[in-house]
Amino acid sequence: MLSTGAGALAGKVALITGAATGIGRASAILFAREGARVILVDVRLPELEAAVAAVREATDRDEAATYVVADLSQPDACANAVEQGVQTYGRLDVLFNNAGVGTLRVGGTVETIDLERWDLALDVNVRAMYLVSKAAIPHLRAAGSGAIVNTASVAALRSSRPRPSHAYAASKGAVLSLTRAMAVSYGKDRIRVNAICPGLIRTRLTVDIVEAAENAAAEDDGIPIGRVGEPEDIARCALFLASDASSFITGTQIVVDGGATALSV
Repeated sequence: MLSTGAGALAGKVALITGAATGIGRASAILFAREGARVILVDVRLPELEAAVAAVREATDRDEAATYVVADLSQPDACANAVEQGVQTYGRLDVLFNNAGVGTLRVGGTVETIDLERWDLALDVNVRAMYLVSKAAIPHLRAAGSGAIVNTASVAALRSSRPRPSHAYAASKGAVLSLTRAMAVSYGKDRIRVNAICPGLIRTRLTVDIVEAAENAAAEDDGIPIGRVGEPEDIARCALFLASDASSFITGTQIVVDGGATALSV
Protein backbone atom coordinates (compact mmCIF):
# COMPACT_ATOMS: atom_id res chain seq x y z
CA MET A 1 0.00 0.00 0.00
CA LEU A 2 1.52 3.31 -1.10
CA SER A 3 1.18 6.50 0.91
CA THR A 4 -0.57 9.54 -0.54
CA GLY A 5 1.19 11.83 1.94
CA ALA A 6 -1.97 12.16 4.03
CA GLY A 7 -2.38 10.40 7.35
CA ALA A 8 -1.87 10.66 11.09
CA LEU A 9 1.58 12.26 10.67
CA ALA A 10 0.96 14.28 7.53
CA GLY A 11 3.37 17.19 7.24
CA LYS A 12 5.48 16.08 10.19
CA VAL A 13 9.15 15.12 10.41
CA ALA A 14 10.13 12.21 12.64
CA LEU A 15 13.56 11.06 13.74
CA ILE A 16 13.91 7.40 14.71
CA THR A 17 17.04 5.97 16.32
CA GLY A 18 17.91 2.31 15.97
CA ALA A 19 16.05 2.44 12.67
CA ALA A 20 17.99 -0.01 10.50
CA THR A 21 16.10 -3.15 11.50
CA GLY A 22 13.34 -4.47 13.72
CA ILE A 23 11.11 -2.04 15.57
CA GLY A 24 12.86 1.05 14.19
CA ARG A 25 12.56 -0.04 10.57
CA ALA A 26 8.91 -1.07 10.97
CA SER A 27 8.15 2.28 12.61
CA ALA A 28 9.92 4.23 9.87
CA ILE A 29 7.82 2.51 7.20
CA LEU A 30 4.58 3.03 9.12
CA PHE A 31 5.31 6.67 10.00
CA ALA A 32 6.11 7.43 6.36
CA ARG A 33 2.96 5.70 5.17
CA GLU A 34 1.09 8.00 7.55
CA GLY A 35 2.56 11.05 5.85
CA ALA A 36 5.75 11.77 7.79
CA ARG A 37 9.19 12.44 6.41
CA VAL A 38 11.49 10.19 8.39
CA ILE A 39 15.12 10.49 9.50
CA LEU A 40 16.54 7.03 10.16
CA VAL A 41 19.53 6.88 12.51
CA ASP A 42 21.67 3.80 13.09
CA VAL A 43 25.28 2.66 13.18
CA ARG A 44 24.91 -0.09 10.54
CA LEU A 45 25.18 1.46 7.08
CA PRO A 46 24.14 -1.46 4.81
CA GLU A 47 21.00 -2.19 6.84
CA LEU A 48 20.28 1.54 7.12
CA GLU A 49 20.42 2.01 3.35
CA ALA A 50 18.12 -0.99 2.90
CA ALA A 51 15.66 0.44 5.43
CA VAL A 52 15.56 3.81 3.65
CA ALA A 53 14.96 2.03 0.35
CA ALA A 54 12.10 0.10 1.95
CA VAL A 55 10.51 3.32 3.22
CA ARG A 56 10.75 4.96 -0.18
CA GLU A 57 9.32 1.89 -1.89
CA ALA A 58 6.44 1.69 0.61
CA THR A 59 5.49 5.32 -0.01
CA ASP A 60 6.66 5.90 -3.60
CA ARG A 61 8.24 9.11 -2.29
CA ASP A 62 12.01 9.60 -2.44
CA GLU A 63 11.72 12.52 -0.04
CA ALA A 64 9.98 10.32 2.54
CA ALA A 65 13.23 9.17 4.14
CA THR A 66 16.84 10.07 4.71
CA TYR A 67 19.45 8.54 6.98
CA VAL A 68 22.26 9.47 9.33
CA VAL A 69 24.95 6.97 10.29
CA ALA A 70 25.75 7.45 13.97
CA ASP A 71 27.21 5.42 16.82
CA LEU A 72 25.07 6.71 19.69
CA SER A 73 27.42 5.22 22.26
CA GLN A 74 29.62 8.20 21.34
CA PRO A 75 28.29 11.43 22.92
CA ASP A 76 29.14 13.77 20.04
CA ALA A 77 27.30 11.55 17.57
CA CYS A 78 23.96 12.08 19.31
CA ALA A 79 23.64 15.81 18.72
CA ASN A 80 25.21 15.51 15.28
CA ALA A 81 22.56 12.99 14.23
CA VAL A 82 19.76 15.40 15.14
CA GLU A 83 21.39 18.37 13.46
CA GLN A 84 22.08 16.47 10.24
CA GLY A 85 18.50 15.27 10.10
CA VAL A 86 17.05 18.71 10.74
CA GLN A 87 19.30 20.21 8.05
CA THR A 88 17.67 17.87 5.55
CA TYR A 89 14.04 18.64 6.32
CA GLY A 90 14.20 21.95 8.17
CA ARG A 91 12.17 20.95 11.20
CA LEU A 92 11.43 18.19 13.72
CA ASP A 93 8.08 17.15 15.18
CA VAL A 94 8.58 13.62 16.50
CA LEU A 95 11.48 11.84 18.18
CA PHE A 96 11.37 8.08 18.65
CA ASN A 97 14.25 7.12 20.96
CA ASN A 98 14.39 3.47 19.98
CA ALA A 99 18.13 2.65 19.82
CA GLY A 100 19.37 0.23 22.42
CA VAL A 101 21.53 -2.73 23.29
CA GLY A 102 19.76 -5.87 24.42
CA THR A 103 20.30 -8.74 26.78
CA LEU A 104 22.36 -10.73 24.27
CA ARG A 105 25.15 -8.18 24.74
CA VAL A 106 24.57 -6.92 28.27
CA GLY A 107 23.01 -9.88 30.05
CA GLY A 108 24.03 -11.23 33.43
CA THR A 109 23.84 -10.34 37.10
CA VAL A 110 25.77 -7.65 38.94
CA GLU A 111 28.28 -10.37 39.79
CA THR A 112 28.78 -11.68 36.27
CA ILE A 113 28.59 -8.63 34.03
CA ASP A 114 31.82 -6.72 33.54
CA LEU A 115 32.07 -2.95 33.85
CA GLU A 116 32.51 -2.40 30.12
CA ARG A 117 29.20 -4.08 29.26
CA TRP A 118 27.43 -2.41 32.21
CA ASP A 119 28.56 0.97 30.92
CA LEU A 120 27.50 0.06 27.38
CA ALA A 121 23.95 -0.67 28.56
CA LEU A 122 23.68 2.68 30.31
CA ASP A 123 25.51 4.62 27.59
CA VAL A 124 23.26 3.46 24.74
CA ASN A 125 19.96 2.85 26.52
CA VAL A 126 19.95 5.96 28.73
CA ARG A 127 22.75 8.43 28.00
CA ALA A 128 22.10 8.44 24.26
CA MET A 129 18.40 9.02 24.93
CA TYR A 130 19.30 12.01 27.08
CA LEU A 131 21.71 13.46 24.52
CA VAL A 132 19.47 12.93 21.48
CA SER A 133 16.52 14.42 23.37
CA LYS A 134 18.63 17.37 24.50
CA ALA A 135 19.49 18.14 20.89
CA ALA A 136 15.94 17.53 19.63
CA ILE A 137 13.87 19.48 22.15
CA PRO A 138 14.77 22.98 20.86
CA HIS A 139 13.57 21.92 17.41
CA LEU A 140 10.34 20.44 18.81
CA ARG A 141 9.78 23.65 20.75
CA ALA A 142 10.38 25.70 17.60
CA ALA A 143 7.76 23.62 15.80
CA GLY A 144 5.20 24.66 18.43
CA SER A 145 4.63 21.17 19.81
CA GLY A 146 6.06 17.71 19.57
CA ALA A 147 6.07 14.11 20.70
CA ILE A 148 8.90 12.03 22.15
CA VAL A 149 8.48 8.27 22.37
CA ASN A 150 11.03 6.30 24.38
CA THR A 151 11.56 2.57 24.10
CA ALA A 152 11.72 1.01 27.54
CA SER A 153 10.96 -2.66 28.27
CA VAL A 154 8.89 -4.95 30.45
CA ALA A 155 12.28 -5.69 32.04
CA ALA A 156 11.75 -2.42 33.92
CA LEU A 157 8.60 -3.91 35.49
CA ARG A 158 9.41 -7.56 36.12
CA SER A 159 12.51 -9.74 36.40
CA SER A 160 13.63 -13.06 34.96
CA ARG A 161 15.32 -15.69 37.11
CA PRO A 162 16.43 -17.98 34.25
CA ARG A 163 17.68 -15.09 32.05
CA PRO A 164 18.84 -12.24 34.33
CA SER A 165 20.05 -8.98 32.86
CA HIS A 166 20.62 -6.52 35.64
CA ALA A 167 22.26 -3.79 33.55
CA TYR A 168 19.49 -3.93 30.95
CA ALA A 169 16.78 -3.81 33.62
CA ALA A 170 18.49 -0.88 35.35
CA SER A 171 18.76 1.04 32.08
CA LYS A 172 15.11 0.50 31.17
CA GLY A 173 13.94 1.46 34.64
CA ALA A 174 15.88 4.69 34.17
CA VAL A 175 14.08 5.24 30.86
CA LEU A 176 10.71 5.15 32.61
CA SER A 177 11.82 7.63 35.27
CA LEU A 178 13.35 9.90 32.65
CA THR A 179 10.15 9.75 30.60
CA ARG A 180 8.01 10.93 33.51
CA ALA A 181 10.43 13.70 34.46
CA MET A 182 10.69 15.00 30.89
CA ALA A 183 6.91 14.96 30.47
CA VAL A 184 6.47 17.21 33.49
CA SER A 185 9.22 19.63 32.46
CA TYR A 186 8.21 20.01 28.81
CA GLY A 187 4.43 19.95 29.01
CA LYS A 188 4.46 23.74 29.01
CA ASP A 189 6.08 23.57 25.58
CA ARG A 190 3.34 21.22 24.34
CA ILE A 191 5.92 18.45 24.04
CA ARG A 192 4.53 15.09 25.12
CA VAL A 193 6.85 12.35 26.35
CA ASN A 194 5.76 8.73 26.70
CA ALA A 195 7.37 5.30 26.80
CA ILE A 196 6.61 1.91 25.33
CA CYS A 197 7.45 -1.26 27.25
CA PRO A 198 7.75 -4.04 24.66
CA GLY A 199 7.54 -7.62 25.75
CA LEU A 200 9.06 -10.39 23.67
CA ILE A 201 9.30 -9.06 20.11
CA ARG A 202 10.76 -10.96 17.17
CA THR A 203 13.94 -8.98 16.41
CA ARG A 204 17.66 -9.65 16.04
CA LEU A 205 18.01 -8.98 19.78
CA THR A 206 15.76 -11.90 20.76
CA VAL A 207 16.80 -14.62 18.32
CA ASP A 208 17.98 -16.85 21.16
CA ILE A 209 14.61 -17.06 22.92
CA VAL A 210 11.87 -16.45 20.36
CA GLU A 211 11.42 -20.02 19.16
CA ALA A 212 10.94 -21.53 22.61
CA ALA A 213 8.56 -18.75 23.64
CA GLU A 214 6.58 -19.09 20.43
CA ASN A 215 6.18 -22.84 20.93
CA ALA A 216 5.08 -22.31 24.53
CA ALA A 217 2.60 -19.61 23.55
CA ALA A 218 1.07 -21.86 20.91
CA GLU A 219 0.45 -24.42 23.66
CA ASP A 220 -1.23 -21.82 25.90
CA ASP A 221 1.80 -21.56 28.15
CA GLY A 222 3.32 -18.13 28.56
CA ILE A 223 2.04 -15.24 26.47
CA PRO A 224 -1.75 -15.14 26.92
CA ILE A 225 -2.47 -13.80 23.44
CA GLY A 226 -0.81 -16.90 21.98
CA ARG A 227 2.14 -15.51 20.04
CA VAL A 228 5.30 -13.46 20.34
CA GLY A 229 5.17 -9.85 19.23
CA GLU A 230 6.22 -8.50 15.86
CA PRO A 231 8.03 -5.19 15.24
CA GLU A 232 4.84 -3.85 13.66
CA ASP A 233 3.01 -4.30 17.00
CA ILE A 234 5.36 -1.77 18.59
CA ALA A 235 5.34 0.47 15.53
CA ARG A 236 1.57 0.87 15.75
CA CYS A 237 1.82 1.88 19.41
CA ALA A 238 4.60 4.33 18.58
CA LEU A 239 2.45 5.84 15.83
CA PHE A 240 -0.40 6.37 18.29
CA LEU A 241 1.88 8.10 20.79
CA ALA A 242 3.52 10.19 18.07
CA SER A 243 0.22 11.37 16.58
CA ASP A 244 -2.43 13.82 17.69
CA ALA A 245 -4.63 10.84 18.58
CA SER A 246 -2.77 10.81 21.92
CA SER A 247 -2.75 14.59 22.42
CA PHE A 248 -3.75 14.35 26.12
CA ILE A 249 -1.39 11.50 26.99
CA THR A 250 2.01 12.26 28.47
CA GLY A 251 4.28 10.97 31.21
CA THR A 252 3.15 7.37 31.04
CA GLN A 253 4.11 4.01 29.60
CA ILE A 254 2.20 1.47 27.54
CA VAL A 255 3.00 -2.21 27.96
CA VAL A 256 2.86 -4.08 24.64
CA ASP A 257 3.50 -7.71 25.52
CA GLY A 258 0.48 -9.83 24.65
CA GLY A 259 -0.56 -9.97 28.30
CA ALA A 260 2.61 -11.60 29.62
CA THR A 261 3.12 -9.04 32.39
CA ALA A 262 -0.52 -9.35 33.46
CA LEU A 263 -0.02 -13.09 33.74
CA SER A 264 2.96 -12.69 36.04
CA VAL A 265 1.28 -10.47 38.66
